[in-house]
Amino acid sequence: MPNPADLRWLNAGIQGVQARHQERVASLYAGRPGDDVVAIAGRFFGRSHGLAGVNEIDMLQQPEAWLADVLGDMARHGPEGADPVTFRPFVIEIDPWGVHFVDALLGARVFFHEGQVWSDELQAEPAELRLPDLTQSKLLADTIRLTHLAVAATGGQVFITTPVLSCPINIGMNLFGQRLLVAMLLAPDAAQQALRVITATLQECIRVFAAAIPDPVRRGSVAENRYAPSGFGFIDGCATQLLSAANYRDFVAELDRACLSSFPHGGMMHLCGAHAQHIPTWRTFRELRAIQINDRAAEDLELYFHGLRDDQLIYISPTATMTIERIMAITGGNRIVLQCELAAARSRQPRPTATEPQTPTRM
Repeated sequence: MPNPADLRWLNAGIQGVQARHQERVASLYAGRPGDDVVAIAGRFFGRSHGLAGVNEIDMLQQPEAWLADVLGDMARHGPEGADPVTFRPFVIEIDPWGVHFVDALLGARVFFHEGQVWSDELQAEPAELRLPDLTQSKLLADTIRLTHLAVAATGGQVFITTPVLSCPINIGMNLFGQRLLVAMLLAPDAAQQALRVITATLQECIRVFAAAIPDPVRRGSVAENRYAPSGFGFIDGCATQLLSAANYRDFVAELDRACLSSFPHGGMMHLCGAHAQHIPTWRTFRELRAIQINDRAAEDLELYFHGLRDDQLIYISPTATMTIERIMAITGGNRIVLQCELAAARSRQPRPTATEPQTPTRM
């Protein structure tokens, strides 16, 4: 184990600001929003890695050096955490192979190409997918070792994420491509078999990393701008845009619920495409406490805001057309977390008289 990191830069002033931001987010989840809209704008400490590109230092081959580089980068930018308006959480992203981490656990060839992580589809068919023996996985063992190093070095003062655990349909598409969609139509039992195996693998990963990272500092992937309080998890939903509402209900909905239910308090789903056909289904998910929308998905903010329950929050990254002004006009600042920098003058937007309850709906 490395010596504890020098975190003297994380002084009482910065810690106080961080604590206030954390309390504001916790209050939002509890149905007690404050007067100001919450804004989160983090950064990838350790420079570009995971979803953003190639590590400058390989996190699994040189874990001590990688961790020292990340912590050094964090220290250099420590004063940014004192921003009283925009929440900039300090997060170490444990993300080997980015969005293809679980693909690799399930036997796919994962590799770097031109600075990005790629994976090849499996040659096997969906019906042939079987649970991997994760106790024999070198990738998982190396990742857990890195995780333990990060926990020991930071002593509970910095958030640490799980790898990108994604979701059943995303991983299914990575492993089988359009063959999975064809199987849903022509061989539904085979599609369900593959998706159940993927779900069981995800649930085991959630359990393993819950044991490796203490609850107070454990967060889901990309937590530097998708921060949620302790006990809330995170899954992706990108590939749900490829499914009709009926196919999602028949093949994927209960599996997404199973993944979200693996976290103590449910969690958040990331969306980046055209997914609005699933809003009526997601409204029924007691485990789904927030959605996170960016790019194309952000254009459907009004549909999400009015179609989801009043205890389901919306994290949104503004776009050229879905501006902060438009977001505020649609929502009045209610139930949202802005994923962007926010100046003090813009943080104090008047909230209109609420026409919907601000406490969690009981269903």
